[in-house]
Amino acid sequence: MSKRKVGLLVVLSLVSVSVFAAKERSIRVQNSVRLGYDDNVYQNDNDKEGTAYITDIINISGKLTFSSRSDMLLYWQPEFRYRLDADPKFITYQDLYARFNHALSQRTFLQLSDRFRYQDKDGQSDIHKTTQNQNYFENDLMGSADYTINAVSHTTLGGGYEFRTWDDSDYGGGTFNNDYTQWRADGSYIRELRPNTTQGVLGLNYMDHTYDGDRGGFNSTTISGGVDQNFSPNVIGNIRLGYSFSQIDGAQGDSDTSAPYLQAGLDVNPTARTSFTGTMGYSLSQSENSIYNAQDRFSLGLGVRHDLTGKISISSALSYIYSLYDGDYIRTGTGLGGVPVGVDIEDAKENYATFNLRASYQINRSNFIDAGYQFSTRSSDSGNLTEYDRNVVDIGWRLRL
Repeated sequence: MSKRKVGLLVVLSLVSVSVFAAKERSIRVQNSVRLGYDDNVYQNDNDKEGTAYITDIINISGKLTFSSRSDMLLYWQPEFRYRLDADPKFITYQDLYARFNHALSQRTFLQLSDRFRYQDKDGQSDIHKTTQNQNYFENDLMGSADYTINAVSHTTLGGGYEFRTWDDSDYGGGTFNNDYTQWRADGSYIRELRPNTTQGVLGLNYMDHTYDGDRGGFNSTTISGGVDQNFSPNVIGNIRLGYSFSQIDGAQGDSDTSAPYLQAGLDVNPTARTSFTGTMGYSLSQSENSIYNAQDRFSLGLGVRHDLTGKISISSALSYIYSLYDGDYIRTGTGLGGVPVGVDIEDAKENYATFNLRASYQINRSNFIDAGYQFSTRSSDSGNLTEYDRNVVDIGWRLRL
Protein backbone atom coordinates (compact mmCIF):
# COMPACT_ATOMS: atom_id res chain seq x y z
CA MET A 1 0.00 0.00 0.00
CA SER A 2 1.34 3.45 -0.95
CA LYS A 3 2.41 6.06 1.61
CA ARG A 4 -0.51 8.24 0.48
CA LYS A 5 -3.12 5.53 1.18
CA VAL A 6 -1.54 4.57 4.50
CA GLY A 7 -1.45 8.20 5.63
CA LEU A 8 -5.08 8.81 4.70
CA LEU A 9 -6.18 5.57 6.41
CA VAL A 10 -4.37 6.50 9.64
CA VAL A 11 -5.83 10.02 9.74
CA LEU A 12 -9.37 8.84 8.98
CA SER A 13 -9.10 6.13 11.64
CA LEU A 14 -8.01 8.62 14.31
CA VAL A 15 -10.79 11.00 13.35
CA SER A 16 -13.42 8.24 13.41
CA VAL A 17 -12.35 7.05 16.88
CA SER A 18 -12.39 10.64 18.14
CA VAL A 19 -15.91 11.25 16.86
CA PHE A 20 -17.31 8.26 18.75
CA ALA A 21 -15.31 9.09 21.92
CA ALA A 22 -16.54 12.68 22.15
CA LYS A 23 -19.15 13.61 24.79
CA GLU A 24 -20.47 16.53 22.70
CA ARG A 25 -20.44 16.94 18.93
CA SER A 26 -21.20 19.86 16.67
CA ILE A 27 -21.02 18.85 12.98
CA ARG A 28 -21.76 20.96 9.88
CA VAL A 29 -22.07 19.55 6.36
CA GLN A 30 -22.09 21.25 2.95
CA ASN A 31 -22.19 19.77 -0.53
CA SER A 32 -21.44 21.74 -3.72
CA VAL A 33 -21.96 20.49 -7.26
CA ARG A 34 -20.40 22.71 -9.92
CA LEU A 35 -20.22 22.75 -13.71
CA GLY A 36 -17.25 24.67 -15.08
CA TYR A 37 -14.73 25.30 -17.82
CA ASP A 38 -10.92 25.57 -17.53
CA ASP A 39 -9.23 27.09 -20.61
CA ASN A 40 -5.68 25.99 -19.65
CA VAL A 41 -5.95 22.83 -17.61
CA TYR A 42 -2.21 22.00 -17.81
CA GLN A 43 -1.08 25.58 -17.01
CA ASN A 44 1.16 25.89 -20.05
CA ASP A 45 0.69 28.34 -22.94
CA ASN A 46 2.98 26.28 -25.20
CA ASP A 47 0.51 23.38 -25.13
CA LYS A 48 -2.74 25.06 -24.12
CA GLU A 49 -5.73 22.76 -23.69
CA GLY A 50 -9.15 23.54 -22.27
CA THR A 51 -11.82 21.30 -20.81
CA ALA A 52 -15.28 21.41 -19.33
CA TYR A 53 -15.70 19.66 -15.99
CA ILE A 54 -18.18 18.73 -13.31
CA THR A 55 -17.14 18.51 -9.68
CA ASP A 56 -18.68 17.52 -6.36
CA ILE A 57 -17.15 19.13 -3.24
CA ILE A 58 -18.17 17.85 0.19
CA ASN A 59 -17.30 19.96 3.24
CA ILE A 60 -17.60 18.53 6.76
CA SER A 61 -16.48 20.57 9.77
CA GLY A 62 -17.13 20.34 13.44
CA LYS A 63 -16.05 20.51 17.07
CA LEU A 64 -15.78 17.52 19.41
CA THR A 65 -15.73 18.11 23.16
CA PHE A 66 -14.23 15.34 25.28
CA SER A 67 -14.14 17.14 28.63
CA SER A 68 -13.92 20.64 30.09
CA ARG A 69 -10.16 20.55 29.31
CA SER A 70 -10.04 18.80 25.91
CA ASP A 71 -11.62 19.38 22.51
CA MET A 72 -10.90 18.79 18.82
CA LEU A 73 -11.64 20.79 15.67
CA LEU A 74 -12.17 18.87 12.42
CA TYR A 75 -12.32 19.85 8.76
CA TRP A 76 -12.62 17.47 5.80
CA GLN A 77 -13.13 18.47 2.17
CA PRO A 78 -13.00 15.71 -0.45
CA GLU A 79 -13.54 16.67 -4.11
CA PHE A 80 -14.50 14.41 -7.00
CA ARG A 81 -13.91 15.93 -10.43
CA TYR A 82 -14.67 14.62 -13.93
CA ARG A 83 -12.98 16.43 -16.86
CA LEU A 84 -14.26 15.87 -20.37
CA ASP A 85 -11.03 16.59 -22.29
CA ALA A 86 -8.12 15.95 -19.91
CA ASP A 87 -5.98 13.01 -18.88
CA PRO A 88 -6.95 11.44 -16.57
CA LYS A 89 -10.61 12.30 -16.86
CA PHE A 90 -11.53 11.48 -13.25
CA ILE A 91 -9.48 12.85 -10.35
CA THR A 92 -10.02 13.01 -6.59
CA TYR A 93 -8.63 15.59 -4.16
CA GLN A 94 -8.52 15.51 -0.36
CA ASP A 95 -8.07 18.17 2.32
CA LEU A 96 -8.30 16.91 5.91
CA TYR A 97 -7.39 18.88 9.03
CA ALA A 98 -7.65 18.00 12.72
CA ARG A 99 -6.52 19.98 15.78
CA PHE A 100 -6.55 18.65 19.34
CA ASN A 101 -6.47 21.13 22.27
CA HIS A 102 -5.82 20.11 25.86
CA ALA A 103 -5.31 22.09 29.06
CA LEU A 104 -2.78 20.34 31.27
CA SER A 105 -3.31 22.93 33.97
CA GLN A 106 -4.48 26.52 34.35
CA ARG A 107 -1.10 27.64 33.01
CA THR A 108 -0.12 25.01 30.46
CA PHE A 109 -1.93 24.27 27.20
CA LEU A 110 -1.06 21.71 24.52
CA GLN A 111 -2.04 21.73 20.86
CA LEU A 112 -1.49 19.02 18.25
CA SER A 113 -2.61 19.36 14.62
CA ASP A 114 -2.29 17.44 11.40
CA ARG A 115 -3.21 18.41 7.85
CA PHE A 116 -3.40 15.90 5.02
CA ARG A 117 -3.73 17.10 1.43
CA TYR A 118 -3.91 15.38 -1.93
CA GLN A 119 -3.85 18.11 -4.59
CA ASP A 120 -2.76 18.94 -8.13
CA LYS A 121 0.42 20.76 -9.15
CA ASP A 122 -1.15 24.25 -9.14
CA GLY A 123 1.64 26.66 -8.17
CA GLN A 124 4.55 24.73 -9.72
CA SER A 125 6.27 26.69 -12.51
CA ASP A 126 8.37 24.05 -14.31
CA ILE A 127 8.62 23.92 -18.06
CA HIS A 128 9.33 20.21 -17.63
CA LYS A 129 6.39 17.82 -18.06
CA THR A 130 3.81 20.58 -17.70
CA THR A 131 1.34 18.70 -19.93
CA GLN A 132 1.18 15.83 -17.45
CA ASN A 133 -1.32 15.50 -14.65
CA GLN A 134 0.84 15.74 -11.53
CA ASN A 135 -0.77 15.28 -8.13
CA TYR A 136 0.97 15.21 -4.78
CA PHE A 137 0.34 13.91 -1.28
CA GLU A 138 1.32 16.23 1.55
CA ASN A 139 1.14 15.83 5.31
CA ASP A 140 1.92 18.57 7.87
CA LEU A 141 2.13 17.55 11.54
CA MET A 142 2.55 20.27 14.17
CA GLY A 143 2.60 20.45 17.95
CA SER A 144 3.02 23.23 20.50
CA ALA A 145 2.94 23.97 24.22
CA ASP A 146 1.81 27.31 25.64
CA TYR A 147 2.77 28.34 29.17
CA THR A 148 1.24 31.33 30.97
CA ILE A 149 3.98 33.12 32.92
CA ASN A 150 1.75 35.71 34.57
CA ALA A 151 -1.36 37.77 33.91
CA VAL A 152 0.21 39.68 31.00
CA SER A 153 2.70 37.31 29.35
CA HIS A 154 3.05 33.78 28.03
CA THR A 155 5.47 31.75 25.94
CA THR A 156 4.98 29.15 23.21
CA LEU A 157 7.29 26.36 22.04
CA GLY A 158 6.47 24.27 18.99
CA GLY A 159 7.70 22.11 16.18
CA GLY A 160 6.54 20.44 13.01
CA TYR A 161 7.30 17.87 10.35
CA GLU A 162 6.05 18.08 6.77
CA PHE A 163 6.61 15.91 3.72
CA ARG A 164 5.40 15.93 0.12
CA THR A 165 5.34 12.96 -2.25
CA TRP A 166 4.38 13.25 -5.94
CA ASP A 167 2.42 10.58 -7.83
CA ASP A 168 4.88 10.78 -10.73
CA SER A 169 7.93 8.97 -9.35
CA ASP A 170 10.24 10.58 -11.93
CA TYR A 171 8.99 14.08 -11.07
CA GLY A 172 9.05 13.44 -7.33
CA GLY A 173 12.29 11.47 -7.25
CA GLY A 174 14.35 10.19 -10.17
CA THR A 175 15.31 13.13 -12.40
CA PHE A 176 13.55 16.10 -10.80
CA ASN A 177 13.61 15.29 -7.06
CA ASN A 178 10.57 17.38 -6.06
CA ASP A 179 9.68 15.14 -3.11
CA TYR A 180 10.80 16.79 0.13
CA THR A 181 10.82 16.68 3.91
CA GLN A 182 10.77 19.72 6.18
CA TRP A 183 11.49 20.07 9.90
CA ARG A 184 10.49 23.18 11.86
CA ALA A 185 11.03 24.48 15.39
CA ASP A 186 9.85 27.77 16.82
CA GLY A 187 9.49 29.68 20.04
CA SER A 188 7.82 32.96 20.94
CA TYR A 189 7.30 35.28 23.89
CA ILE A 190 4.06 37.29 23.96
CA ARG A 191 3.39 40.14 26.37
CA GLU A 192 0.31 42.32 26.73
CA LEU A 193 1.40 45.96 26.47
CA ARG A 194 -2.06 47.54 26.69
CA PRO A 195 -5.03 45.56 28.04
CA ASN A 196 -7.20 44.11 25.26
CA THR A 197 -5.50 46.43 22.74
CA THR A 198 -1.79 45.81 22.14
CA GLN A 199 0.53 42.87 22.61
CA GLY A 200 4.19 42.55 21.66
CA VAL A 201 5.73 39.38 20.23
CA LEU A 202 9.32 38.11 20.03
CA GLY A 203 9.99 35.03 17.94
CA LEU A 204 12.71 32.58 16.92
CA ASN A 205 12.09 30.11 14.07
CA TYR A 206 14.19 27.38 12.47
CA MET A 207 13.45 25.38 9.30
CA ASP A 208 15.36 22.60 7.54
CA HIS A 209 14.08 21.80 4.02
CA THR A 210 15.56 18.80 2.17
CA TYR A 211 14.66 17.59 -1.32
CA ASP A 212 14.80 14.00 -2.49
CA GLY A 213 18.09 12.45 -3.66
CA ASP A 214 21.14 14.68 -4.09
CA ARG A 215 19.21 17.80 -5.13
CA GLY A 216 20.08 19.65 -1.90
CA GLY A 217 17.88 22.06 0.06
CA PHE A 218 18.26 24.87 2.57
CA ASN A 219 17.97 25.70 6.26
CA SER A 220 16.99 29.01 7.76
CA THR A 221 16.91 30.70 11.18
CA THR A 222 14.66 33.74 11.61
CA ILE A 223 14.64 36.24 14.47
CA SER A 224 11.61 38.54 14.57
CA GLY A 225 9.59 40.94 16.67
CA GLY A 226 6.18 42.44 16.20
CA VAL A 227 2.89 43.77 17.47
CA ASP A 228 -0.73 42.61 17.44
CA GLN A 229 -3.01 45.65 17.60
CA ASN A 230 -6.75 46.10 18.09
CA PHE A 231 -7.24 49.58 16.65
CA SER A 232 -10.98 49.40 17.25
CA PRO A 233 -13.67 46.70 17.47
CA ASN A 234 -13.77 46.75 13.65
CA VAL A 235 -10.06 47.05 12.81
CA ILE A 236 -7.41 44.48 13.81
CA GLY A 237 -3.80 44.41 12.57
CA ASN A 238 -0.51 42.63 13.09
CA ILE A 239 3.08 42.96 11.91
CA ARG A 240 6.28 40.93 12.27
CA LEU A 241 9.70 42.30 11.31
CA GLY A 242 12.95 40.38 11.46
CA TYR A 243 15.90 38.87 9.68
CA SER A 244 16.62 35.39 8.31
CA PHE A 245 20.04 33.72 8.16
CA SER A 246 20.12 30.84 5.69
CA GLN A 247 22.37 28.27 4.08
CA ILE A 248 21.48 27.06 0.58
CA ASP A 249 22.80 23.66 -0.53
CA GLY A 250 22.89 23.64 -4.34
CA ALA A 251 25.02 23.37 -7.46
CA GLN A 252 27.43 26.05 -6.20
CA GLY A 253 27.96 24.20 -2.91
CA ASP A 254 26.88 25.66 0.42
CA SER A 255 25.94 29.31 0.01
CA ASP A 256 25.32 31.54 3.05
CA THR A 257 22.77 34.30 2.65
CA SER A 258 20.59 36.58 4.76
CA ALA A 259 17.38 38.44 4.04
CA PRO A 260 14.81 40.63 5.82
CA TYR A 261 11.62 39.03 7.07
CA LEU A 262 8.19 40.69 6.98
CA GLN A 263 4.67 39.49 7.70
CA ALA A 264 1.76 41.93 8.12
CA GLY A 265 -2.01 41.71 8.07
CA LEU A 266 -5.04 43.94 8.50
CA ASP A 267 -8.73 43.04 8.97
CA VAL A 268 -11.35 45.78 8.58
CA ASN A 269 -15.09 45.31 9.12
CA PRO A 270 -16.69 48.73 8.47
CA THR A 271 -20.22 47.30 8.67
CA ALA A 272 -21.88 44.02 9.62
CA ARG A 273 -22.26 43.25 5.88
CA THR A 274 -18.79 44.23 4.61
CA SER A 275 -15.28 43.01 5.42
CA PHE A 276 -11.80 43.65 4.01
CA THR A 277 -8.57 41.71 4.58
CA GLY A 278 -5.03 42.58 3.51
CA THR A 279 -1.70 40.77 3.85
CA MET A 280 1.91 41.48 2.91
CA GLY A 281 5.03 39.37 3.31
CA TYR A 282 8.68 38.98 2.40
CA SER A 283 10.87 35.98 3.25
CA LEU A 284 13.20 33.28 1.98
CA SER A 285 10.95 30.36 1.04
CA GLN A 286 11.08 26.97 -0.61
CA SER A 287 11.09 26.85 -4.39
CA GLU A 288 8.03 25.90 -6.44
CA ASN A 289 9.88 24.35 -9.38
CA SER A 290 12.53 21.73 -10.17
CA ILE A 291 15.32 24.22 -10.95
CA TYR A 292 15.96 26.23 -7.79
CA ASN A 293 16.02 25.11 -4.17
CA ALA A 294 14.83 28.42 -2.66
CA GLN A 295 13.39 31.82 -3.56
CA ASP A 296 13.24 35.34 -2.14
CA ARG A 297 9.48 35.83 -2.08
CA PHE A 298 7.39 39.01 -1.83
CA SER A 299 3.61 38.64 -1.58
CA LEU A 300 0.55 40.87 -1.43
CA GLY A 301 -3.05 39.84 -0.82
CA LEU A 302 -6.38 41.66 -0.71
CA GLY A 303 -9.83 40.23 -0.04
CA VAL A 304 -13.30 41.73 0.24
CA ARG A 305 -16.72 40.32 1.06
CA HIS A 306 -20.05 42.13 0.91
CA ASP A 307 -23.65 41.08 1.44
CA LEU A 308 -25.66 43.01 -1.13
CA THR A 309 -28.92 41.83 0.42
CA GLY A 310 -29.95 39.22 2.93
CA LYS A 311 -29.79 36.63 0.12
CA ILE A 312 -27.07 37.84 -2.26
CA SER A 313 -23.38 38.02 -1.35
CA ILE A 314 -20.19 38.57 -3.35
CA SER A 315 -16.54 37.99 -2.47
CA SER A 316 -13.32 38.75 -4.27
CA ALA A 317 -9.62 38.07 -3.68
CA LEU A 318 -6.49 39.35 -5.41
CA SER A 319 -3.00 37.99 -4.77
CA TYR A 320 0.40 38.81 -6.22
CA ILE A 321 3.71 36.98 -5.69
CA TYR A 322 7.10 38.21 -6.90
CA SER A 323 9.85 35.57 -6.76
CA LEU A 324 13.57 36.24 -7.13
CA TYR A 325 15.69 33.17 -7.80
CA ASP A 326 19.38 33.78 -7.22
CA GLY A 327 21.80 31.76 -9.37
CA ASP A 328 23.31 30.39 -6.14
CA TYR A 329 19.93 28.78 -5.38
CA ILE A 330 20.11 26.40 -8.38
CA ARG A 331 19.82 22.75 -7.34
CA THR A 332 22.47 20.11 -7.79
CA GLY A 333 21.99 17.67 -10.66
CA THR A 334 23.67 15.39 -13.16
CA GLY A 335 25.21 17.95 -15.51
CA LEU A 336 28.65 19.56 -15.54
CA GLY A 337 29.59 20.85 -12.10
CA GLY A 338 26.45 19.39 -10.57
CA VAL A 339 24.09 21.69 -12.53
CA PRO A 340 21.01 20.01 -14.09
CA VAL A 341 21.41 19.25 -17.79
CA GLY A 342 20.11 22.09 -19.98
CA VAL A 343 19.93 24.64 -17.15
CA ASP A 344 22.04 27.81 -17.16
CA ILE A 345 23.32 29.26 -13.90
CA GLU A 346 21.40 32.53 -13.86
CA ASP A 347 19.24 34.74 -11.71
CA ALA A 348 15.54 34.61 -12.53
CA LYS A 349 12.49 36.74 -11.75
CA GLU A 350 8.92 35.53 -11.73
CA ASN A 351 5.52 37.22 -11.34
CA TYR A 352 2.42 35.27 -10.38
CA ALA A 353 -1.00 36.87 -9.89
CA THR A 354 -4.48 35.47 -9.28
CA PHE A 355 -7.92 37.08 -9.16
CA ASN A 356 -11.01 35.34 -7.78
CA LEU A 357 -14.62 36.48 -7.87
CA ARG A 358 -17.59 34.54 -6.42
CA ALA A 359 -21.26 35.32 -6.01
CA SER A 360 -23.90 33.44 -4.03
CA TYR A 361 -27.70 33.57 -3.99
CA GLN A 362 -29.54 31.98 -1.06
CA ILE A 363 -32.73 30.28 -2.26
CA ASN A 364 -33.80 29.20 1.22
CA ARG A 365 -32.22 28.20 4.52
CA SER A 366 -30.32 25.25 3.05
CA ASN A 367 -29.95 25.84 -0.71
CA PHE A 368 -27.70 28.25 -2.61
CA ILE A 369 -26.76 29.03 -6.21
CA ASP A 370 -23.03 29.88 -6.58
CA ALA A 371 -21.02 31.23 -9.51
CA GLY A 372 -17.30 31.93 -9.75
CA TYR A 373 -14.49 33.16 -11.95
CA GLN A 374 -10.72 32.82 -11.51
CA PHE A 375 -7.94 34.37 -13.57
CA SER A 376 -4.27 33.51 -13.03
CA THR A 377 -1.16 34.63 -14.88
CA ARG A 378 2.50 33.71 -14.55
CA SER A 379 5.44 35.42 -16.29
CA SER A 380 9.22 35.11 -16.02
CA ASP A 381 12.41 36.43 -17.58
CA SER A 382 13.91 32.91 -17.56
CA GLY A 383 13.58 30.22 -20.19
CA ASN A 384 13.71 27.63 -17.40
CA LEU A 385 10.29 28.64 -16.04
CA THR A 386 6.89 28.41 -17.68
CA GLU A 387 4.53 31.28 -18.56
CA TYR A 388 0.77 31.08 -18.95
CA ASP A 389 -2.63 32.72 -18.56
CA ARG A 390 -5.56 30.74 -17.23
CA ASN A 391 -9.31 31.37 -16.92
CA VAL A 392 -11.70 29.16 -14.95
CA VAL A 393 -15.47 29.72 -14.64
CA ASP A 394 -18.11 27.68 -12.83
CA ILE A 395 -21.71 27.70 -11.69
CA GLY A 396 -23.30 25.34 -9.23
CA TRP A 397 -25.71 24.38 -6.47
CA ARG A 398 -24.74 24.22 -2.78
CA LEU A 399 -26.62 22.40 -0.04
CA ARG A 400 -25.97 23.37 3.59
CA LEU A 401 -27.21 21.03 6.32
